[in-house]
Amino acid sequence: MALDRSPGATIARTGGRLLAVLLPLAALAVLRLLPGAPSATPPPWLEPGVTWTAAVVAGLSLVAAVAVAIRHGRVRDGADAAALGMLAVTFALVALGAAGETGIGTGIAAGAVALGLGSAAGARVVPTARGRAVAAVAVFIAIEGCLAGVLLLAGGADGALARVLLAGAAIVLALAAVATLDEAWRATAIGLGSASALVLAIGGTDIVERLVGVAGLAMAAGTLGGWLVASRLLPRGTSTEVDTGDVAGVPGPEYDERARLARELRATIDDLIAARRTIELQREELERSATVDPLSGVASRVVVLDRLRLEAAEGRRYAHPVAVMLLDIDRFAEINHAHGLAVGDTILREVALRLRLRIREADALGRVGGDAFAAILPHTDELGAATFARAVLDRLAERRFPVERGEIVVSASVGIALLRPGIPMSDEELLAAAEEALVSARAAGGNRIAFDRLHGLPRLDSPGAVGEAGGADPMEGERTS
Repeated sequence: MALDRSPGATIARTGGRLLAVLLPLAALAVLRLLPGAPSATPPPWLEPGVTWTAAVVAGLSLVAAVAVAIRHGRVRDGADAAALGMLAVTFALVALGAAGETGIGTGIAAGAVALGLGSAAGARVVPTARGRAVAAVAVFIAIEGCLAGVLLLAGGADGALARVLLAGAAIVLALAAVATLDEAWRATAIGLGSASALVLAIGGTDIVERLVGVAGLAMAAGTLGGWLVASRLLPRGTSTEVDTGDVAGVPGPEYDERARLARELRATIDDLIAARRTIELQREELERSATVDPLSGVASRVVVLDRLRLEAAEGRRYAHPVAVMLLDIDRFAEINHAHGLAVGDTILREVALRLRLRIREADALGRVGGDAFAAILPHTDELGAATFARAVLDRLAERRFPVERGEIVVSASVGIALLRPGIPMSDEELLAAAEEALVSARAAGGNRIAFDRLHGLPRLDSPGAVGEAGGADPMEGERTS
């Protein structure tokens, strides 16, 4: 059934809530006006029955408030749960005869403070599951603290102190009700609790007047719990229409429109966040594809040439050798044509693996062509570069690649150029020298190493060994620093 939002209906609802709030005070006034009513002796079961009923109602409302707080994570709902728990334990202790007047005032005042803090928190939400767990622990600690306070003052019979606590609770609850007019039913429940606390404060020790206050607080707890269930737990459309803003003067349709816009805004923000994350992932993938060759897993041509530029500059500045090695697989196009691209890809990955197993952390390795790889070897002389290249070729020669008609053995040609101390060369000249040496190695039949020219033509090694100036065998040497 739709809620009538005409001005007359709004005034009627507001008046009804005000009458509900003032009901405990009206009951007290009637008792005071009736001759002999305050001194009337109620049945012995009435006081514990009303008190136990208040405890049960507050306890059930506590369960609803905890469910709402866990589901929605609002600070205000957590404060309501703490207040209802404090009222529940206070009434239970009163029913058991374990709380004096001062203890009763302490429990109700603590609940009033919790409701006041909830009204001050407004619509703040705890967004994370960890934060909600911490809030639940805080609610539990607050209820246990109230229980300890009531038990500590169980023997307190200072009526003046109890009335001061109850009057303070009534004031705090009244302020909390005013601060939460945006939620009309919550404001009604808290206002009813304020009037009930005031009845307890001015009712003295008369049992009937005290029961009026306890019953009023039970009604306040039940109203608060029912409002939480109807407005926060039940799905939209299954509960009766809840007035969400008449007291504050906010028309319902406008509120619904604002809620719809808020939901659309949240959905748009979520979409933007998801799109931003997708763009970041795509950018990372593009950066990775620009720096890493996806087939072989080594650096791309751009990256390895940038590293060559840096190492050549370092070598010229500090006068240390830098070796550049270019490796090209022999007859790779024929292998692709005869055995298929899958076999060719396997060979490329194997060559890249052999190179990666041999390079140091300070070296650089990259794929610079379809079947060509480049290795930058800083602090490496001719002997060390030759040893490195021969080890790679030997390991590659030991590898057998299965094909449809048996197995094949793959060889490679290597061109090496060196930046020598005292002989200035740019990175372009160094790379050109290595390419020239590679061409010489391939022209000599492949499966061999060629060095850049010192004087005259580039120098070649034999397929089985690497000759070195002065007759030294580089296979026995180490890469030098």
